[in-house]
Amino acid sequence: MLEPIRHLSVEVVPQAVLNLPVAQVVKKFARVHSGHDDLDTFEGASFKLDNKIEISVRHYSGHPENTSTIYIDRSINGLDSITKLIRQILNELDVMERYLTWERRDDPDL
Repeated sequence: MLEPIRHLSVEVVPQAVLNLPVAQVVKKFARVHSGHDDLDTFEGASFKLDNKIEISVRHYSGHPENTSTIYIDRSINGLDSITKLIRQILNELDVMERYLTWERRDDPDL
C-alpha cells in the first residue's frame, strides 16, 4: 500500500526513470509539490510503501521534460530487491512498465 507523506526522513537515490511527467505518475495518489535539496529544485511527491519504505517521484530542473525519476530509500540494496521494488511501485501507482526508460539493473554501477 502506498501512503503519501509530506517529507522524507531518509536519504533517497534514483533507481528508475519514467517517460511520464510527475503529475501523471502520482495522479490521484498525491499532490505534486515543489521543493529543493542540495542538487536543485524539483517537483514531486513522496510516499511510504507498505508502511516502511520511503520513496519519492521527482522531476528536477534540467532533467528532460515529461520525465520522472523514482527515488528509493538508500538503505535498500541488492539489484534483485530493487528491481522487484520498482515493479511493485509501478503497480501501486498504476503505471505501465512500457513507460520505464531506465532502471538500476540497466546500469548497476551508475
